[in-house]
Amino acid sequence: MTYIDGYVVLLPAIPVAAWILRRRADRRWALLALLALAHATAVVVLTLFPVPIAGQDFYRQTRGISGDNVVPFATIVWQLSNLTWNTVRQLSGNVLLLTPLGVYGPALWPALRDWRRLLVVALAIGAAIELAQFAGSLTEGFSYRITDVDDAIMNASGATAAFAVWRWIEGRRLPAAEVSGGAVESTSWRPRP
Repeated sequence: MTYIDGYVVLLPAIPVAAWILRRRADRRWALLALLALAHATAVVVLTLFPVPIAGQDFYRQTRGISGDNVVPFATIVWQLSNLTWNTVRQLSGNVLLLTPLGVYGPALWPALRDWRRLLVVALAIGAAIELAQFAGSLTEGFSYRITDVDDAIMNASGATAAFAVWRWIEGRRLPAAEVSGGAVESTSWRPRP
């Protein structure tokens, strides 16, 4: 079988990294933006690659499209009631996948300093990953990646938990006057225009 390897994701990531570095923004902002880019690149590689492109006739004939789940919490409940090393690895991997978003998201984009907005964004990213995997499976004619709504739920829970930790740390770091209205108002560093 022939694959498209995940290295192709570096092709768009390299010019974006160069743009971030050339912006001459605050060092902390630039570092967080580079970490966000590295995380986004890693998420795409881990969730969508390698993509099979040739020699998959055997898989088309034997596997089909199967194993997908669109019922919320069905997989999570099954995995929690059948704990093995593999199910623990699967659950923790799905929680950790978008965890960094809960830290760099609100730090880079003030609109994400409200947990509800961050949750919506994390759910949307998780759903986009699952839909891309489903589209890939439909294109290939077999499930090269399993599509599961519970993966998106676990992804969003990890990002939201990390956001709670970020907010607690920011709340302890900033004077009480700067923490207001359910969102942390940090103006100490922003990108230069």
